[in-house]
Amino acid sequence: MPAFEVTVLSLGYESYDTEREILAPIGAQVVLAPTDCLTEDQVIAAARDADAILVREAPVTERVLENLARCRAVVRYGVGVDNIDLEAARRRRIYVANVPGYGNEEVSDHAAALLLACVRNLLVRDRTLRQGRFETDIRDEVFRTTGKTLGIVGYGAIGRAFLRKWRGFEPGRVLVADPAVSPETAAGDGFLLTGLQTLLEESDYVSLHLPLTPGTRHLIDEGALRKMKPTAILVNTSRGEIIHEEALVRALKEGWILAAGLDVFEKEPLAPDSPLLSLDNVVLSGHVGWYSIDSVRELQTRAAREILRVLTGDVPQCWVNPW
Repeated sequence: MPAFEVTVLSLGYESYDTEREILAPIGAQVVLAPTDCLTEDQVIAAARDADAILVREAPVTERVLENLARCRAVVRYGVGVDNIDLEAARRRRIYVANVPGYGNEEVSDHAAALLLACVRNLLVRDRTLRQGRFETDIRDEVFRTTGKTLGIVGYGAIGRAFLRKWRGFEPGRVLVADPAVSPETAAGDGFLLTGLQTLLEESDYVSLHLPLTPGTRHLIDEGALRKMKPTAILVNTSRGEIIHEEALVRALKEGWILAAGLDVFEKEPLAPDSPLLSLDNVVLSGHVGWYSIDSVRELQTRAAREILRVLTGDVPQCWVNPW
């Protein structure tokens, strides 16, 4: 009999050898759930006897937690823990941990890539060339990046990484809207701290890097989009619900803004009949900004080490429901 059983819910990685290698020294057996565990009943059936759980999207609700015989830790493969009932876990003294920061470089890379693809209208150029049209004379609204005003909404780790990378394009000004940022940080990092309205009105490029909260849901609504320049480009690699998607579709169709680059959406996966799919002035990817072979390796390693800490009597390094 193994000393511990660690159940992996909602599978999605090519291999779980990393977790097995890290947990083997304490006699832990890594058990992969037989289904995607989309319901409470499926989670309970898969993890009832687990000493610890590794989870992606599966629901770990109060009912689930009440039906786990000996669970000591739930570790989220990722940052968001909205699928886990933190208070119910706290009452049962079940540690909940996440893995912040594992994809900061990837997401900031992806934001820059989406912005460049929009600036250069790359997808249209690629498509027309594949259709046999070699366009040396074009009339698109394509502008240089140098000297433009960059606006960053949310200046956490990913926002900072994005600015570090975009400085190579020599922006004329950098505006940041984030109430948690101090004037000292703004002065040290060389940007102007401003309100959201000013940022939207004055920026040529706006990149969103903020968490989804009740206060940020639909932060970029019709009113916000109408404040932006008709030549502005909006990029979102944070959370889809920060943008009012219906208003954004109108903005793109009617020319309130020039283009958008989106990796996240209000409802995921993106519906096959989404009007975004028919627009030439939007670049889309399916919530993959976090991904690289390196980030997955880091994610699995750090998640397994959190389980190791708990099962050996320590507390998680990234403990999100402390008591």
